[in-house]
Amino acid sequence: MFKFIRSLFSNDLLVELSESKISIKVFSSDIKYEEEPYIAIEKTKKGEVVKAIGIAAKRQNSADISVTNPFKHPRSFVADFFLAEKIIQHGVFQIHKSWLRPAPRIIMHQLEKVEGGLTSIEDRVLRELAVGAGAREVVIYLGSKINTGVDTFDSVKLRVSAT
Repeated sequence: MFKFIRSLFSNDLLVELSESKISIKVFSSDIKYEEEPYIAIEKTKKGEVVKAIGIAAKRQNSADISVTNPFKHPRSFVADFFLAEKIIQHGVFQIHKSWLRPAPRIIMHQLEKVEGGLTSIEDRVLRELAVGAGAREVVIYLGSKINTGVDTFDSVKLRVSAT
């Protein structure tokens, strides 16, 4: 019931993922979040703390701070699940700034390393990333880019697999 009420205050989101850019767009709107997928982690006495995300993370320069791109790995698309999840959470919360935590339907679109489709592990990673960002429903989409300004989300038209 509470999830349904939260869904009334959120929009469908398209998350496009690549090694060089993360793009989160709201369907039928100009609202979007685009950032380079870098995250700066500072090691403190209390543990690890996210210092910055995106271009601001690339500028961090300290012995205690490590800058990582969790979507850059020679064999796999997601190199560090925890850091990738933090970047997507940050993007979703930048779009849905509200006192009520949103529960959007998220369409995950991996733009790279999809030759031959996704393995069940890659599919699950994308689903878990979206759920970690607060999705009430996750759709995995493979294909050409979606024009969110013109197109409406139609699962039959786009031939997607939904949860």
